[in-house]
Amino acid sequence: MVAAARTSAPIANRQAVAALKARFAQQNWIFAGVLFALLALVPLLPVVEGWMATQAALVIIYILAAQGVSVLTGHTGLVTVGHGGFLAIGAYTSALMSHYLGADLLSGMICGGLMAALIGCLLGLIFLRLAGAFMAIGTLGFAFFIGTIVNNVPIFNGRTGFSLPPNNLFGVIDIGDFGFYYVCLVTLALMTLFMYSLVRSGVGRAFKALRDAEKAAQSSGVNRLFYRTLAFTISAFITGVAGALNGHIVSFVSAEVYADIWYSVDILVAAIVGGSAMLFGPFIGGVFIVMVPFFFEELADFSFILKGIVLIGVLMLAPAGVADVAARPFRAMRQRALAQAGGATAREHGRTGGSPGGAE
Repeated sequence: MVAAARTSAPIANRQAVAALKARFAQQNWIFAGVLFALLALVPLLPVVEGWMATQAALVIIYILAAQGVSVLTGHTGLVTVGHGGFLAIGAYTSALMSHYLGADLLSGMICGGLMAALIGCLLGLIFLRLAGAFMAIGTLGFAFFIGTIVNNVPIFNGRTGFSLPPNNLFGVIDIGDFGFYYVCLVTLALMTLFMYSLVRSGVGRAFKALRDAEKAAQSSGVNRLFYRTLAFTISAFITGVAGALNGHIVSFVSAEVYADIWYSVDILVAAIVGGSAMLFGPFIGGVFIVMVPFFFEELADFSFILKGIVLIGVLMLAPAGVADVAARPFRAMRQRALAQAGGATAREHGRTGGSPGGAE
Protein backbone atom coordinates (compact mmCIF):
# COMPACT_ATOMS: atom_id res chain seq x y z
CA MET A 1 0.00 0.00 0.00
CA VAL A 2 2.82 2.39 0.88
CA ALA A 3 4.60 1.63 -2.39
CA ALA A 4 1.39 2.25 -4.31
CA ALA A 5 0.97 5.60 -2.58
CA ARG A 6 4.51 6.61 -3.51
CA THR A 7 4.05 5.80 -7.19
CA SER A 8 0.49 7.03 -7.69
CA ALA A 9 0.86 10.40 -5.96
CA PRO A 10 3.39 11.87 -8.45
CA ILE A 11 1.26 10.57 -11.34
CA ALA A 12 -1.84 12.20 -9.91
CA ASN A 13 0.12 15.40 -9.32
CA ARG A 14 1.22 15.45 -12.93
CA GLN A 15 -2.33 14.87 -14.11
CA ALA A 16 -3.68 17.70 -11.96
CA VAL A 17 -0.96 20.08 -13.13
CA ALA A 18 -1.46 19.05 -16.78
CA ALA A 19 -5.21 19.69 -16.48
CA LEU A 20 -4.57 23.12 -14.99
CA LYS A 21 -2.08 23.97 -17.76
CA ALA A 22 -4.64 22.93 -20.35
CA ARG A 23 -7.16 25.28 -18.73
CA PHE A 24 -4.64 28.12 -18.79
CA ALA A 25 -3.97 27.46 -22.48
CA GLN A 26 -7.71 27.57 -23.12
CA GLN A 27 -7.88 30.91 -21.32
CA ASN A 28 -5.09 32.23 -23.57
CA TRP A 29 -7.05 31.19 -26.66
CA ILE A 30 -10.20 32.82 -25.33
CA PHE A 31 -8.31 36.05 -24.60
CA ALA A 32 -6.81 36.11 -28.10
CA GLY A 33 -10.18 35.34 -29.68
CA VAL A 34 -11.93 38.12 -27.76
CA LEU A 35 -9.14 40.58 -28.63
CA PHE A 36 -9.31 39.92 -32.36
CA ALA A 37 -13.11 39.87 -32.31
CA LEU A 38 -13.12 43.33 -30.72
CA LEU A 39 -10.59 44.57 -33.27
CA ALA A 40 -12.84 43.24 -36.04
CA LEU A 41 -15.90 44.99 -34.60
CA VAL A 42 -14.28 48.40 -34.02
CA PRO A 43 -14.61 49.63 -37.66
CA LEU A 44 -18.34 48.91 -37.50
CA LEU A 45 -18.85 51.62 -34.89
CA PRO A 46 -20.56 54.73 -36.35
CA VAL A 47 -17.87 57.07 -34.98
CA VAL A 48 -15.04 55.31 -36.80
CA GLU A 49 -13.92 57.04 -40.01
CA GLY A 50 -11.69 55.95 -42.85
CA TRP A 51 -8.58 57.75 -41.61
CA MET A 52 -8.97 56.00 -38.24
CA ALA A 53 -9.00 52.61 -39.96
CA THR A 54 -5.85 53.62 -41.86
CA GLN A 55 -4.11 54.65 -38.64
CA ALA A 56 -5.09 51.35 -37.01
CA ALA A 57 -3.78 49.48 -40.06
CA LEU A 58 -0.45 51.31 -39.68
CA VAL A 59 -0.28 50.12 -36.06
CA ILE A 60 -0.84 46.54 -37.24
CA ILE A 61 1.93 46.89 -39.83
CA TYR A 62 4.40 47.90 -37.14
CA ILE A 63 3.21 45.03 -34.94
CA LEU A 64 3.95 42.64 -37.81
CA ALA A 65 7.39 44.16 -38.36
CA ALA A 66 8.15 43.91 -34.63
CA GLN A 67 7.06 40.25 -34.70
CA GLY A 68 9.67 39.70 -37.40
CA VAL A 69 12.36 41.28 -35.22
CA SER A 70 11.24 39.26 -32.19
CA VAL A 71 12.03 35.99 -34.00
CA LEU A 72 15.68 37.04 -34.07
CA THR A 73 16.11 39.27 -31.05
CA GLY A 74 13.71 37.69 -28.56
CA HIS A 75 13.72 34.01 -29.47
CA THR A 76 17.15 33.47 -31.07
CA GLY A 77 19.20 36.09 -29.23
CA LEU A 78 20.53 37.89 -32.33
CA VAL A 79 20.63 41.69 -32.30
CA THR A 80 19.43 43.27 -35.54
CA VAL A 81 19.30 46.92 -36.58
CA GLY A 82 18.61 46.27 -40.24
CA HIS A 83 15.01 45.16 -40.55
CA GLY A 84 14.13 48.39 -42.33
CA GLY A 85 15.96 46.77 -45.25
CA PHE A 86 13.55 43.82 -45.26
CA LEU A 87 10.66 46.25 -44.96
CA ALA A 88 11.95 48.03 -48.09
CA ILE A 89 12.38 44.74 -49.96
CA GLY A 90 8.78 43.78 -49.26
CA ALA A 91 7.49 47.22 -50.24
CA TYR A 92 9.46 47.44 -53.49
CA THR A 93 8.69 43.87 -54.55
CA SER A 94 4.98 44.50 -54.18
CA ALA A 95 5.23 47.95 -55.79
CA LEU A 96 7.13 46.64 -58.83
CA MET A 97 4.64 43.82 -59.29
CA SER A 98 1.72 46.21 -58.99
CA HIS A 99 3.28 48.81 -61.31
CA TYR A 100 4.52 46.52 -64.09
CA LEU A 101 2.33 43.41 -63.75
CA GLY A 102 -0.87 44.80 -62.28
CA ALA A 103 -0.63 42.39 -59.33
CA ASP A 104 -3.15 42.69 -56.51
CA LEU A 105 -2.45 43.31 -52.82
CA LEU A 106 -2.46 39.65 -51.79
CA SER A 107 0.03 38.64 -54.51
CA GLY A 108 2.26 41.55 -53.56
CA MET A 109 2.22 40.54 -49.88
CA ILE A 110 3.16 36.93 -50.63
CA CYS A 111 5.89 37.78 -53.13
CA GLY A 112 7.22 40.61 -50.93
CA GLY A 113 7.51 38.21 -48.00
CA LEU A 114 9.17 35.50 -50.13
CA MET A 115 11.69 37.91 -51.66
CA ALA A 116 12.59 39.24 -48.20
CA ALA A 117 12.87 35.64 -46.95
CA LEU A 118 15.30 34.78 -49.76
CA ILE A 119 17.52 37.77 -48.95
CA GLY A 120 17.19 36.96 -45.24
CA CYS A 121 18.37 33.40 -45.85
CA LEU A 122 21.44 34.66 -47.72
CA LEU A 123 22.09 37.24 -45.00
CA GLY A 124 21.89 34.55 -42.33
CA LEU A 125 24.59 32.57 -44.13
CA ILE A 126 26.78 35.67 -44.52
CA PHE A 127 26.42 36.73 -40.88
CA LEU A 128 26.77 33.20 -39.49
CA ARG A 129 29.92 33.96 -37.50
CA LEU A 130 28.73 37.32 -36.16
CA ALA A 131 27.03 37.91 -32.82
CA GLY A 132 26.24 40.72 -30.38
CA ALA A 133 27.49 44.15 -31.41
CA PHE A 134 29.11 42.77 -34.57
CA MET A 135 25.75 41.36 -35.69
CA ALA A 136 24.08 44.72 -35.00
CA ILE A 137 26.69 46.57 -37.06
CA GLY A 138 26.44 44.03 -39.89
CA THR A 139 22.65 44.30 -40.13
CA LEU A 140 22.89 48.09 -39.92
CA GLY A 141 25.24 47.98 -42.90
CA PHE A 142 22.68 45.83 -44.73
CA ALA A 143 19.98 48.48 -44.16
CA PHE A 144 22.30 51.20 -45.54
CA PHE A 145 23.10 48.96 -48.51
CA ILE A 146 19.40 48.47 -49.37
CA GLY A 147 18.84 52.22 -49.03
CA THR A 148 21.69 52.91 -51.44
CA ILE A 149 20.38 50.37 -53.95
CA VAL A 150 16.82 51.72 -54.09
CA ASN A 151 18.14 55.27 -54.34
CA ASN A 152 20.54 54.69 -57.22
CA VAL A 153 19.45 51.70 -59.34
CA PRO A 154 17.17 53.03 -62.13
CA ILE A 155 14.50 50.32 -61.91
CA PHE A 156 13.55 51.57 -58.43
CA ASN A 157 12.96 55.15 -59.66
CA GLY A 158 14.97 56.70 -56.83
CA ARG A 159 13.17 59.49 -55.02
CA THR A 160 10.53 59.70 -57.75
CA GLY A 161 9.27 56.29 -56.74
CA PHE A 162 6.03 54.58 -57.73
CA SER A 163 2.44 55.66 -57.30
CA LEU A 164 0.37 52.54 -56.77
CA PRO A 165 -3.23 51.98 -57.92
CA PRO A 166 -6.07 51.65 -55.36
CA ASN A 167 -5.74 48.54 -53.22
CA ASN A 168 -7.61 45.57 -54.58
CA LEU A 169 -7.91 41.82 -54.11
CA PHE A 170 -7.74 39.43 -57.07
CA GLY A 171 -7.63 42.44 -59.40
CA VAL A 172 -11.33 43.19 -59.16
CA ILE A 173 -12.29 44.02 -55.56
CA ASP A 174 -11.47 47.59 -54.53
CA ILE A 175 -11.20 47.25 -50.76
CA GLY A 176 -10.87 50.87 -49.58
CA ASP A 177 -9.67 51.96 -46.13
CA PHE A 178 -11.81 49.58 -44.08
CA GLY A 179 -11.10 46.63 -46.37
CA PHE A 180 -7.37 47.29 -46.10
CA TYR A 181 -7.70 47.33 -42.31
CA TYR A 182 -9.36 43.92 -42.36
CA VAL A 183 -6.65 42.53 -44.66
CA CYS A 184 -4.05 43.74 -42.14
CA LEU A 185 -6.04 42.31 -39.22
CA VAL A 186 -6.40 38.87 -40.83
CA THR A 187 -2.68 38.90 -41.66
CA LEU A 188 -1.87 39.77 -38.05
CA ALA A 189 -4.10 36.98 -36.75
CA LEU A 190 -2.40 34.44 -39.03
CA MET A 191 1.10 35.64 -38.12
CA THR A 192 0.28 35.60 -34.42
CA LEU A 193 -1.00 32.04 -34.71
CA PHE A 194 2.17 31.14 -36.60
CA MET A 195 4.34 32.74 -33.91
CA TYR A 196 2.42 30.92 -31.17
CA SER A 197 2.97 27.59 -32.94
CA LEU A 198 6.60 28.37 -33.75
CA VAL A 199 7.77 29.18 -30.23
CA ARG A 200 6.15 25.99 -28.91
CA SER A 201 7.54 23.74 -31.62
CA GLY A 202 10.85 21.95 -31.82
CA VAL A 203 12.16 24.76 -34.01
CA GLY A 204 11.24 27.34 -31.37
CA ARG A 205 12.94 25.30 -28.65
CA ALA A 206 16.06 25.09 -30.82
CA PHE A 207 16.00 28.90 -31.26
CA LYS A 208 15.78 29.38 -27.49
CA ALA A 209 18.51 26.84 -26.85
CA LEU A 210 20.86 28.78 -29.15
CA ARG A 211 19.81 31.99 -27.40
CA ASP A 212 20.37 30.76 -23.86
CA ALA A 213 23.43 28.53 -24.28
CA GLU A 214 24.74 28.26 -27.81
CA LYS A 215 27.64 25.87 -27.14
CA ALA A 216 25.51 23.60 -24.97
CA ALA A 217 22.83 23.55 -27.65
CA GLN A 218 25.36 22.59 -30.32
CA SER A 219 26.74 19.82 -28.12
CA SER A 220 23.16 18.52 -27.77
CA GLY A 221 22.78 18.25 -31.53
CA VAL A 222 21.23 21.62 -32.45
CA ASN A 223 22.53 22.61 -35.89
CA ARG A 224 23.63 26.22 -35.45
CA LEU A 225 23.97 26.92 -39.18
CA PHE A 226 20.52 25.59 -40.03
CA TYR A 227 18.55 27.18 -37.20
CA ARG A 228 20.21 30.60 -37.34
CA THR A 229 19.64 30.75 -41.09
CA LEU A 230 16.05 29.60 -40.58
CA ALA A 231 15.52 32.31 -37.96
CA PHE A 232 16.77 34.97 -40.39
CA THR A 233 14.51 33.59 -43.13
CA ILE A 234 11.35 33.53 -41.00
CA SER A 235 12.09 36.94 -39.52
CA ALA A 236 12.68 38.47 -42.96
CA PHE A 237 9.50 36.91 -44.38
CA ILE A 238 7.28 38.42 -41.67
CA THR A 239 8.90 41.83 -42.03
CA GLY A 240 8.68 41.61 -45.83
CA VAL A 241 4.91 41.05 -45.60
CA ALA A 242 4.71 44.10 -43.32
CA GLY A 243 6.73 46.06 -45.88
CA ALA A 244 4.33 45.18 -48.69
CA LEU A 245 1.41 46.39 -46.58
CA ASN A 246 3.34 49.51 -45.62
CA GLY A 247 3.88 50.41 -49.26
CA HIS A 248 0.20 49.94 -50.10
CA ILE A 249 -1.15 51.85 -47.13
CA VAL A 250 -0.16 55.15 -48.75
CA SER A 251 -0.07 53.81 -52.33
CA PHE A 252 3.41 55.26 -52.80
CA VAL A 253 6.91 53.78 -52.57
CA SER A 254 10.13 55.77 -52.99
CA ALA A 255 13.72 55.90 -51.81
CA GLU A 256 12.90 59.09 -49.89
CA VAL A 257 10.91 56.87 -47.52
CA TYR A 258 12.68 53.51 -47.55
CA ALA A 259 16.28 54.70 -47.62
CA ASP A 260 15.66 56.10 -44.13
CA ILE A 261 17.52 54.14 -41.44
CA TRP A 262 14.96 55.21 -38.84
CA TYR A 263 12.59 52.50 -40.03
CA SER A 264 15.05 49.93 -38.69
CA VAL A 265 15.40 51.83 -35.42
CA ASP A 266 11.65 52.19 -34.92
CA ILE A 267 11.01 48.49 -35.54
CA LEU A 268 13.75 47.49 -33.09
CA VAL A 269 12.46 49.93 -30.47
CA ALA A 270 8.94 48.52 -30.89
CA ALA A 271 10.23 45.00 -30.25
CA ILE A 272 12.35 45.97 -27.24
CA VAL A 273 9.82 48.25 -25.53
CA GLY A 274 6.99 45.76 -25.94
CA GLY A 275 9.08 42.71 -25.13
CA SER A 276 10.70 40.76 -27.94
CA ALA A 277 10.47 37.39 -26.16
CA MET A 278 6.76 37.82 -25.34
CA LEU A 279 4.04 36.95 -27.83
CA PHE A 280 2.06 40.06 -26.89
CA GLY A 281 5.15 42.31 -26.78
CA PRO A 282 5.05 43.46 -30.43
CA PHE A 283 1.41 44.54 -29.93
CA ILE A 284 2.43 46.99 -27.20
CA GLY A 285 5.52 48.12 -29.09
CA GLY A 286 3.64 48.70 -32.34
CA VAL A 287 1.01 50.84 -30.63
CA PHE A 288 3.73 52.83 -28.87
CA ILE A 289 5.81 53.53 -31.98
CA VAL A 290 2.88 54.62 -34.14
CA MET A 291 0.72 56.48 -31.64
CA VAL A 292 3.42 58.60 -29.96
CA PRO A 293 4.13 60.60 -33.17
CA PHE A 294 0.39 60.70 -33.84
CA PHE A 295 -0.44 62.34 -30.51
CA PHE A 296 2.59 64.65 -30.72
CA GLU A 297 2.21 65.49 -34.41
CA GLU A 298 3.01 69.16 -33.87
CA LEU A 299 5.97 68.29 -31.64
CA ALA A 300 7.80 65.85 -33.88
CA ASP A 301 11.16 66.36 -32.16
CA PHE A 302 9.60 65.72 -28.77
CA SER A 303 8.21 62.39 -29.98
CA PHE A 304 11.76 61.27 -30.85
CA ILE A 305 12.94 62.36 -27.41
CA LEU A 306 10.07 60.54 -25.72
CA LYS A 307 10.83 57.35 -27.62
CA GLY A 308 14.44 57.56 -26.45
CA ILE A 309 13.45 58.19 -22.83
CA VAL A 310 11.00 55.28 -22.82
CA LEU A 311 13.56 52.97 -24.44
CA ILE A 312 16.20 53.83 -21.83
CA GLY A 313 13.66 53.44 -19.03
CA VAL A 314 12.55 50.03 -20.29
CA LEU A 315 16.14 48.81 -20.66
CA MET A 316 16.93 49.93 -17.11
CA LEU A 317 13.75 48.93 -15.29
CA ALA A 318 12.16 46.19 -17.42
CA PRO A 319 14.72 44.64 -19.81
CA ALA A 320 12.22 41.96 -20.85
CA GLY A 321 9.75 44.63 -22.00
CA VAL A 322 6.46 46.14 -20.90
CA ALA A 323 4.55 42.96 -21.78
CA ASP A 324 6.65 41.00 -19.30
CA VAL A 325 5.83 43.49 -16.52
CA ALA A 326 2.13 43.35 -17.37
CA ALA A 327 2.19 39.55 -17.39
CA ARG A 328 3.95 39.11 -14.03
CA PRO A 329 0.81 39.21 -11.81
CA PHE A 330 -0.99 36.69 -14.04
CA ARG A 331 2.11 34.49 -14.22
CA ALA A 332 2.46 34.57 -10.43
CA MET A 333 -1.21 33.64 -9.94
CA ARG A 334 -0.88 30.73 -12.32
CA GLN A 335 2.31 29.51 -10.67
CA ARG A 336 0.62 29.58 -7.28
CA ALA A 337 -2.36 27.70 -8.69
CA LEU A 338 -0.06 25.05 -10.18
CA ALA A 339 1.85 24.71 -6.90
CA GLN A 340 -1.39 24.40 -4.94
CA ALA A 341 -2.76 21.80 -7.36
CA GLY A 342 0.33 19.66 -6.96
CA GLY A 343 0.54 20.18 -3.21
CA ALA A 344 -3.17 19.51 -2.59
CA THR A 345 -3.02 16.27 -4.53
CA ALA A 346 0.06 15.18 -2.62
CA ARG A 347 -1.63 15.95 0.73
CA GLU A 348 -4.71 14.01 -0.36
CA HIS A 349 -2.56 10.97 -1.10
CA GLY A 350 -0.83 11.34 2.24
CA ARG A 351 -4.16 11.26 4.10
CA THR A 352 -5.64 8.30 2.19
CA GLY A 353 -2.47 6.21 2.07
CA GLY A 354 -2.96 5.47 -1.63
CA SER A 355 -4.65 6.64 -4.79
CA PRO A 356 -7.76 8.85 -4.65
CA GLY A 357 -10.50 7.06 -2.75
CA GLY A 358 -8.01 4.82 -0.91
CA ALA A 359 -8.73 1.89 -3.21
CA GLU A 360 -5.31 0.36 -2.86
